Amino acid sequence: MPDYYHILGVRRDATPNEIKTAFRRLAQLHHPDVNPGEDAEQRFLEILEAYEVLGDAEKRRQLDMATPGSGHGPGKFDINDFSHMDDLDDLFAGDELERIFGPRGRAGPRKGKDHRYDIELSLEEAFHGARREVMASRTVPCGECGGSGAAKNGRSRPCPVCNGLGQLKNVSARGATKFVMIDSCGRCLGTGRIIEGECPACSGRGKTTQMRPVMVFIPAGVDDGAVLRIPDEGSEGLRGGPKGDLYLVVRVRPHPVLKRKGADILCELPVSFALAALGGVLRVPAIDGTAELEVPPGTQTGTTFRLAGQGMPAGSGRGYLLVTVVLRTPDRLSTRQKELLAVLVGDGAQRSRWSWRSR
Repeated sequence: MPDYYHILGVRRDATPNEIKTAFRRLAQLHHPDVNPGEDAEQRFLEILEAYEVLGDAEKRRQLDMATPGSGHGPGKFDINDFSHMDDLDDLFAGDELERIFGPRGRAGPRKGKDHRYDIELSLEEAFHGARREVMASRTVPCGECGGSGAAKNGRSRPCPVCNGLGQLKNVSARGATKFVMIDSCGRCLGTGRIIEGECPACSGRGKTTQMRPVMVFIPAGVDDGAVLRIPDEGSEGLRGGPKGDLYLVVRVRPHPVLKRKGADILCELPVSFALAALGGVLRVPAIDGTAELEVPPGTQTGTTFRLAGQGMPAGSGRGYLLVTVVLRTPDRLSTRQKELLAVLVGDGAQRSRWSWRSR
C-alpha cells in the first residue's frame, strides 16, 4: 500500500489543517496543465489519492489501524468519489473540474459563463465619467426547441456510447491500487443524450447566442486597464444557476497634449526666452479647460510647476496639474530682433566666440 503520509510530505501525527495545506500546495504544483506529461499526471493522481484517504477522518483511522500485509485498509480509490473534498472547488474553478475529472455527477445549479468587452475612452471621458451602450453576447436556451435541441418532430434518446451517463470510465491498476479515470462522453458532450432530428435554429445544442444592448456607466477618474464588473450580464446559468457577469476592460486613448500619471496630469509648455526671463501669466491646457500659471522671472527650462486641484478625480479631491516649462528658441529672427538680442547679450558688433577643449 502506498505511504500516503510520505506522498503528501506530512508527519503521521499531522493535523487535518496541515494535511489540507500540504494537499493544496502539491495539487497546484503538480497540476497537469502546469506540468504536462504522463509522469506529472500520475503524480497528480497519487496526491489526490493520498488526500482522499488522509482528508477523510474515517478512512485515515482505518489506514492507521491497518497492519502491513493484512489486506485491510481504506479500500479502493475511485477518482470519481470526491464527496468530501471541497478543496478541489477552491483550487479549480468552473468547468476546470469537469475538464479534468468529468461531470462527477454534478447535478446542482452552476453559474453561467462570464464575458469580456473592451471599451475605449478619451482622457476627457475618463475624467468626467461616461455612459456607453455595448452589444454583449449571452447564451440562452433556444427559443425554437425550448432548450431540448430537437426539432418539432425530432426526439432525444440516451447516448448509445455512454448509455445515458454522460461520462466514460477508464479503469487502470498500479499494484494493488485501482484508478478509475472519468471523462466526458465525446458523443453526447457529457449530456447523456443525443438528438435525432436536430433543431435547425441551434443545431441540436439547445442554446443560442443573442446580442443585446447593455447600458454601462463608467465612473469618473477611471484609469487605463481598469476592469469593471457588470453583474448578471453574462450567459445563463446551468440547471437554474445564476447568470454570469460581464467584465469591461477600459482602454484610454492617448491625449495629444496631456499625459496621465496616477491622479496627476502632466503637460509640457513651450515658452519664449522673454517670458522666461521677465515672467508673466500663461493660460495652460487642463483636463477640463484651461488654467492660469504664473511664471516667475528668471525661470529656467525644465522647471515644473504644480497646480493643485487640476488633475484627475482622487477620492474626495483631485490630483495636480504638473506643467513643465520648456524654453523655445526662435529659428527665424528679423534684423531688428537680431540687433536687440545682440545688445542684450553684449557687444553687437562682434560675434561671440566659443571654444571647446577635450578633457
